[in-house]
Amino acid sequence: MKRPFTTTVIAAALAAALPGTADAVRIDYSLDAGYERDDNVALSATDPIEQDILRLGAGFALTHDTSTVQASLAGRVDHRRYEDIYDDATDRMLEGRLNWMIVPDRFGFVLEDRYGVQTINRFAPASPDNRQQVNVLSLGPNFYFNAGGALRGQAELRYIDSHAEVTQDFNSSRVAGALRIIKDLDATSSLSFNLQGQDIDFDNDLFARDHKRYEAFATYRRQFNRFDMQLDGGWSRLDYADGQSRNNPLARAEIGWQPSERSRFNLNAANQFSDAATSALDQIGATTGIPASVMTGDSTVTASAYEVRELGGGYEYTGVRTSLSLSAYHQRLDYIDVGTANEEARGGSIGFGYRLQPTLTLRASASANRTEYNAPANRREDNRLYSLGLEKQWSRHWSSTLSATRYSRSSSLDSAEFEQNLIYIGVTYRNR
Repeated sequence: MKRPFTTTVIAAALAAALPGTADAVRIDYSLDAGYERDDNVALSATDPIEQDILRLGAGFALTHDTSTVQASLAGRVDHRRYEDIYDDATDRMLEGRLNWMIVPDRFGFVLEDRYGVQTINRFAPASPDNRQQVNVLSLGPNFYFNAGGALRGQAELRYIDSHAEVTQDFNSSRVAGALRIIKDLDATSSLSFNLQGQDIDFDNDLFARDHKRYEAFATYRRQFNRFDMQLDGGWSRLDYADGQSRNNPLARAEIGWQPSERSRFNLNAANQFSDAATSALDQIGATTGIPASVMTGDSTVTASAYEVRELGGGYEYTGVRTSLSLSAYHQRLDYIDVGTANEEARGGSIGFGYRLQPTLTLRASASANRTEYNAPANRREDNRLYSLGLEKQWSRHWSSTLSATRYSRSSSLDSAEFEQNLIYIGVTYRNR
């Protein structure tokens, strides 16, 4: 894993961008320790192994917002000390974005990074021996210029490095560029025309095909106090080094509506070409606040590009004592490379919180999803996850958690089915 290089790049960029502005930087962090009882740590269908696990964790969230620098960075380290059967494991995640305006309205520098845990074998559960660290780093300059009249121009250049600890077919170096012409229609809306391109060079040419991706599309944005919308429409093309090419319409929509100060609806849809590395960068910003844990992602880590069609939506409510979140999605991935199983997934989740007392909160959540894989995999998986917990705030900085979780999978293959029950008790220190 290229952690030293990535960490050095991010640290150097932050150090260069934030000198003398410590008062504008906010850093929140947490330290936690706990005990976990897992009755099927390997997520086995036939031979469940029970483990008593000692867990230690540390997380942080950094934000900085001035006219010159906008930065957000969140990270976490989780250490699990297993019994004799498994070696101790440390999982890490880091994601963030830095936008540094070096010369106002003329020249800037952008750095994005997403580093986390993914499964090695996408058809196997996320057991301790089926995890790997995956990193995608993007950095490069932005150039801003007057395009004449009321038009603004923006040119972007990026170097992108993707690296997986085990799935080396995923490893690549990319050069990407974009040209945008933007017109402000009024104080709340804008229209832009965009040209984007990527040249993707995989480290292992025996298992991955080098190719270029081109996109031409228009973007309409509208922003009100309680309503926001972004619509993209255009065309995209893949050109492979072996002569194959693919064309596809590009369409994306993101709509948000906030009917009150406490509630918000969102809807998103897309039809486009993408790949695992691009998808990782697109998810930067999804983590808000201090990460509660290092989650093992379920994305397929592969070199193949794919056509994605997706539709999703959600609702969030935050009241004085009650919080509620709902979400649902449907997604289909059609892989370009022969031999990679296409997949179709649909699912939903609900989260609920209720403050029983000023210092005691009850939390519950449930999620369900189904994923179907075409040939050559030819399988179906249904996942269910339920959790129930209590959080006690002892003081401004100290809190404790008691939770129970049940995770189950049913499958068209009997060998892929399992059930798991977890009990966790822990204590957390937060600096704020």
